[in-house]
Amino acid sequence: MSLINRREHEKEIRKNQILNAAEKLFFSNGYEDVSLNEIAKEVNLGRSTLYLYFENKEELFFAIVLRGTIILHNLINHNLKDLKNAIQRLEGFRKAYFTFANEYPHHLQSYNYLFSGRFDLETIKTKGYKIHTISESKFYEDYKKILDGNLVNFPIPKASSWEYLNEIMSLRCEMLNILYSSIEQGKSEGSIRSNVNSAEATVLLTLLANNTDNLPFDLKQMLNNHDIGHEQFIMDIGEFIGYMLSNKVTEKLI
Repeated sequence: MSLINRREHEKEIRKNQILNAAEKLFFSNGYEDVSLNEIAKEVNLGRSTLYLYFENKEELFFAIVLRGTIILHNLINHNLKDLKNAIQRLEGFRKAYFTFANEYPHHLQSYNYLFSGRFDLETIKTKGYKIHTISESKFYEDYKKILDGNLVNFPIPKASSWEYLNEIMSLRCEMLNILYSSIEQGKSEGSIRSNVNSAEATVLLTLLANNTDNLPFDLKQMLNNHDIGHEQFIMDIGEFIGYMLSNKVTEKLI
């Protein structure tokens, strides 16, 4: 390995260490209660050195959300790759979210927090944000490697906040399109009512997928008080949505 390659390799290792440290602190303390000084201290760096890798805390957080979004995107593609009919694909989509929520709960929380209204995403959008397909992404080759390898401890290429957001939204756009096209397919197949608005159904199902596995404690307590376990709750929601969307009330769509 040449000296230049070695230095680049060491730089990637250090950047990944910073991301891992920030992820640990964000997940344990929450975004608001973590400072750049604490992150720098966690990896034995001065704050000025940290700026060589990330411009601010927001940029670090967006890079971590991108990690989680890649994981979710991969889970959805993996679950749906061999499924043909619409109902199977919708169930595969739900199972991917269920796996994500159970195996990567902190990533789901961070993903939801990004869209909670805390960040002025519209301002970031004006700085260069543009949704594009993944094949047009500047990180496409990195995604292909990531999706075939380690889903958590991988380096994210250095970028600005809006570039991280752009990649997150591109992945999110693809996931929404998968859901939308599955609903449209179900209407063509006759398993979903033809008068269902696919855009509205996509938004509703996405909101449910994002939140049913991340319930506030009081809602969990309410279910527990009525002897309703989490699995039963998920099944009942699927049946409820089935009544609303499906030509067959026994179909479970989420």
